[in-house]
Amino acid sequence: MENSNEKIVECPGCGIKLSNRHLTVLGNYNASGECYQKYSELSSYTIGKQDIYFLHQHAVDAYSLQHSGNGMKPITTSFSLIGLYYAVEKGFNGRQVQRVHTLLSLQKYNWKELQPLDKSVYSLTVFDVLNEQPGESRDKMIRKWMLDVWECWEHQHSWVKEICDTLLK
Repeated sequence: MENSNEKIVECPGCGIKLSNRHLTVLGNYNASGECYQKYSELSSYTIGKQDIYFLHQHAVDAYSLQHSGNGMKPITTSFSLIGLYYAVEKGFNGRQVQRVHTLLSLQKYNWKELQPLDKSVYSLTVFDVLNEQPGESRDKMIRKWMLDVWECWEHQHSWVKEICDTLLK
């Protein structure tokens, strides 16, 4: 937890500990403002790449899933989990995952709230990704990160496969 006298703040989503700069989070991420600021730095990098495979989508899904909770809409968690499923298990690139999200958004479905596991299970965070040199090294770390997050949500893998089989026939 954070109070104004602490020098370190722990992210409630991924558990990363960063210098407390008393930043706030925009949106409903279960994140410290300091962690969200790191995500914003990564987003600038991934969007700036302007790559045809849209690596940015994988970073969005990994971060959103890792920081699920705090009033996040159930559809956000579900779409992120489905996005990682298609990326990790089916080899989809970010553009293809976006297409899956579009197809899902056209369907009426009452998305259930999915619960994350304890943050201590994550071995990689957005901070680890940013510590890699921009380019191939950082891009590979994004892929490792999304694999780590996907594995940490193993308790929902059956649900993801079932919902994809049902809604994306």
